[in-house]
Amino acid sequence: MSRQERIFLVGPMGCGKSSIGKSLALVLERPFLDLDEVIVREAGMSIPEIFEKEGERGFRVRETAALRSSLKHQAITATGGGIVTTPENLGILKDHGIVCYLTADAETSYRRTLKDNGRPMIATDDRKGRLEQLLKVRDPLYRSICDFTVDSAAHSVRECVELIKKALAKCRG
Repeated sequence: MSRQERIFLVGPMGCGKSSIGKSLALVLERPFLDLDEVIVREAGMSIPEIFEKEGERGFRVRETAALRSSLKHQAITATGGGIVTTPENLGILKDHGIVCYLTADAETSYRRTLKDNGRPMIATDDRKGRLEQLLKVRDPLYRSICDFTVDSAAHSVRECVELIKKALAKCRG
């Protein structure tokens, strides 16, 4: 299976990896995988429960296992925002698929995650500050492995899908 048969969507919480990924999969007539959903299904517990029982380290081990398992599929795969914090995952993503970095500023991520209490990494009184901190650390990692970027804060889901389709044509061209 060639690297170009898999598309990984990376980026911060709230950038639209899942919603854009589902739409992209429909348009390209490809399967869609959401790694967080895979992790929850296989663990039999929610992400907050995994963090509570196993800590972030336990979650990251599960995340890498789910990423490795995803390589069996020619899918559009939405990853978790922190997937790039495990060095092993950087190589897996870069070597086994085309990587699209869906960029979004911390303010956009904050607005989009405001009512979502299922995100342990931002379970704090200063959610916006935490999102800024995470983006500062993770942005260089996303950029180090991506084949192209799409600004999801500046475009609708439909526009992002069209921009990704154009970028994929260049990657394959």
